[in-house]
Amino acid sequence: MSRAIVRPSGEIIDRPQRGNLSIWALAVLVGALVAVAVVVVVGIIAYAQWFAFGAVPGRLASRLVELEWWRRLIAPLVGGAIIALLLRFGMALGWGSAPRAYGLQDVIQHRRLRGSIRSTSMTLRDGFLSILVAIVSLGWGGSAGREEPAAHLGATIAVLHGRLLGLDVASRRLLVGMGVAAAIAAVMHAPIAGVFLARELILRRQRISSLGPVAVASVAGWLVSVWLLDGRALISVPPVGNIPAIVHLSALVGLPVLLGFAFLCSMAWTRMPVLVAATATRIGLPLWLLPVVGGLILGVIAMAFPQVLGTGFESLGAGLSGNYGPGLMPVLAFAKIAAAAVTFGFRWGGGAIAPAMFVGAMAGSSLGVLAGFLLGIPPPQAYLGLVGMAVCVAVLLDAPMAAAILVLELSGSTAAGASSLACCYLACMVARRLSPPKAEETGQTLRWR
Repeated sequence: MSRAIVRPSGEIIDRPQRGNLSIWALAVLVGALVAVAVVVVVGIIAYAQWFAFGAVPGRLASRLVELEWWRRLIAPLVGGAIIALLLRFGMALGWGSAPRAYGLQDVIQHRRLRGSIRSTSMTLRDGFLSILVAIVSLGWGGSAGREEPAAHLGATIAVLHGRLLGLDVASRRLLVGMGVAAAIAAVMHAPIAGVFLARELILRRQRISSLGPVAVASVAGWLVSVWLLDGRALISVPPVGNIPAIVHLSALVGLPVLLGFAFLCSMAWTRMPVLVAATATRIGLPLWLLPVVGGLILGVIAMAFPQVLGTGFESLGAGLSGNYGPGLMPVLAFAKIAAAAVTFGFRWGGGAIAPAMFVGAMAGSSLGVLAGFLLGIPPPQAYLGLVGMAVCVAVLLDAPMAAAILVLELSGSTAAGASSLACCYLACMVARRLSPPKAEETGQTLRWR
């Protein structure tokens, strides 16, 4: 029986040879190489944060609180100047008059690998220059995450193997999914979520049963990253404990609030790049100079809310653990939305997954304090904070299964994972009805489907 796929247009492509052992062996190699690259990037970002702020790994927020105000102001400005030079260099390499770092949204857009490899933004040149912009951004105070730049780098490394080995298009598309899954597994220590994220965003028409090589690549990436990083946890998540049935009900009652925060994130982060670019064009400011202006704004934000710079995982863990008051956490959520909007709008590097986790955790933890007060029980901050994390990530990426499994893997709590799964699907159902149908905003931080 022929393994060819015939498109309605008449295009004929081959199915990937998933039963071939070489694909499975390639999955192990891709997962390991992507993990090594991701660990190196994480280490360089940590060194950059030490160089810019004197912060040890995982303690950026604590260090920023101790710094003098002028150092909080100057460091992001310096980072913006470096990013501007990198974007100008990107223009010389063919990035066009509106240069920007690439990320997961570009992998989603070009996942079918139509046209030349250069037109997909997944060349080694674009991948390494984009990750360099992300390193400077996160090292010098950009309010974004490492996940989406890592996913783009992972896809770039994976596709290279298909080009070198002369594989068919279908196998190369499978390699893209392998690279994304391995990168997410390595950077977030969540191999199962990495597989489902690749399935929901990259390999949408693939059966779950055909994702064996993707799973192998994800697990290989996770194992190598855990080994190289000595098993250090990504986020300090407190134990959730036993959750009464009434608390599960409170998660559903508070879901409209979490959905509102998720919508605010998506609107701010997708529309800010368009607004800033239009304003810069109107006043005649070159787009490659925008990071300098963004660095100044980020420095001003850091003077008042240093907790929102960087990935924010330290502050996120503090919120889940109850170290922040119920009045401060919503303020930090709004400050994070603003800081991330500036980061994305003014063409700094980084992704939206980590900011979405931060916003959802702060909003959910605040609801946990309120639920504990109304129900007369110990406040379930960690539980509702994890549900809020999942809802925000699910709505932004339109990936409810991956978001829920991410919470399950980070927390180890079946209760939090199950509630997150139900809330994520409900939130995504509402979001799809309220969002413009099939509105795709390419060239921005997020990509609506």
